[in-house]
Amino acid sequence: MEFQAVVMAVGGGSRMTDLTSSIPKPLLPVGNKPLIWYPLNLLERVGFEEVIVVTTRDVQKVLCAEFKMKMKPDIVCIPDEADMGTADSLRYIYPKLKTDVLVLSCDLITDVALHEVVDLFRAYDASLAMLMRKSQDSLEPVPGQKGKKKTVEQRDFIGVDNTGKRLLFMANEADLDEELVIKGSILQKLYCVKLTKVCECFPP
Repeated sequence: MEFQAVVMAVGGGSRMTDLTSSIPKPLLPVGNKPLIWYPLNLLERVGFEEVIVVTTRDVQKVLCAEFKMKMKPDIVCIPDEADMGTADSLRYIYPKLKTDVLVLSCDLITDVALHEVVDLFRAYDASLAMLMRKSQDSLEPVPGQKGKKKTVEQRDFIGVDNTGKRLLFMANEADLDEELVIKGSILQKLYCVKLTKVCECFPP
C-alpha cells in the first residue's frame, strides 16, 4: 500500500466534556457504533488492510475485545501521563512509519472520497494535504448531563491564500499567548492572507 493509515484516538474531547466525563471520546456511541468505528470502517471500505491506531489503554481494551474487522489494527498506547497532539503522536510512532501516512481523527464521519485528497497530494508532490471544512454553529444543544463548570472552547486559527486552497499557517488558541504572530516571509510572498474559522482538520 502506498500509504500507511493512522487513526488518532487520543484526544479527550475538549469540546464535549459533558459527554466524555465518563466515557472516552473514541467510544462515544453514534448510531449504535463507537465513534472510532467510522474512520476504521471507511479505511476498510477503500481497501486498507492494516491500520495503526494511536490511543489509550482504556480504548485499547475495548478495541481488542469487541471490534471484528478484516483490517489488522496495530494498536499503540500513549503513556497516560503524556499530553500529545497529532505531531507528537506521529513522532512517537515514527519507527513504525515506512511510507507517507494518511492520518484520520477518531471522530471523522464523512462521505468525502479519500482518493480526492490523496490525488491532490500526488499532483502537487505536496509535503502535506489537508481535508478541511467550514465551521458551523450547532443548531441543537449537545445531549447529556451538563457539568457545573463552563467549558471554554479552543479555536484553531487557519491561514490560507486567496484561493482558499493553500495552507499558510495553523495555530491552536491554547498554544498562543495574547497575539497571533504571522511570519513576515509569508506576508512578503502573499499580500492577501485569509483567516478562517475551521472546526476540524484531517491531514493525510
